[in-house]
Amino acid sequence: MRVEIEKRQIGSYERIAREVNKAVKKPSLKVKKNRYEKDLFRKDISVENKKKRLEKSLHELIIKTFSVNISQIKKKKKAVENFKENIELIRHIIHKIKSINNYLEESLLHDIGIVKKSLIVKAVKSNMPEKYLEKSSSVLSKDYIGKIENTVYGLIQKIIFFDKKLLKDYKKRKIKVLKKEKLGIKDIEKTLKIESELLDALEAKIPPAKKIRAKLFTKEIFNKWVPWVFALLSSFETEYDKEELIFSKIKKNDRLRKKIQKKIKHIANEKEKLLKIREKRALAMTRFGKISDDYRQTFHEYVSAAGL
Repeated sequence: MRVEIEKRQIGSYERIAREVNKAVKKPSLKVKKNRYEKDLFRKDISVENKKKRLEKSLHELIIKTFSVNISQIKKKKKAVENFKENIELIRHIIHKIKSINNYLEESLLHDIGIVKKSLIVKAVKSNMPEKYLEKSSSVLSKDYIGKIENTVYGLIQKIIFFDKKLLKDYKKRKIKVLKKEKLGIKDIEKTLKIESELLDALEAKIPPAKKIRAKLFTKEIFNKWVPWVFALLSSFETEYDKEELIFSKIKKNDRLRKKIQKKIKHIANEKEKLLKIREKRALAMTRFGKISDDYRQTFHEYVSAAGL
């Protein structure tokens, strides 16, 4: 089976492999927690810049946390404690990036006319909203999953502390490198959805801090799940690179740029008021009967913006 893979993704996982191989020579699980928390809770920068900072933080923390040769850890108890702290930060960052994506998909793109109908509105109007959202959010095709598996294979080959015997669990595939991609403004919605699904998969591969146990630090277990963490990070960063490229095209479009500027100004003016009425509106939702689509969309937009 042949896998089509973008040149940018090959560059991404090769860069990750180089960084991991460098970091593992001087392992240190201890990080400056305050620096990452500052970016996590900042509200004085744009959504775009906040996501950029969080993407960088996610990359740094995953490289620092998982670039570990398990067989060389001497103080395992201390390593587990530091690992737990890092994991908690990583999961917070993943959640915040997903919140930003949700806002971009359900509010900003809707306002500038790229998304015609809010997914939340469609879900609320369906008989089973949770199942509707679950089904609609699944965008990773079989071919895309094959691309991730190929990335795992490449990372196991290149990262020095992975057991090369793991390669037998993966099929070596023929690859076709896509040097040029056609990316238009309308591709932004799908790109954001893929990002969010990759973040869901990444979160699933990283257990909550309270469930971290010393047994995860055995060579056999650690070396099986960590390549997937790196591969999902690489895939997410590849999609984020596409997102930045598409948004640069949106900014060059005068009509869309004016709509975005108007939207940002509106949020800046309304945010303080929205925070005060958020709880009141949420409680009132349980008492309303039929609600117009416009109201549902506006309410969802307010809650998303208030939480960023």
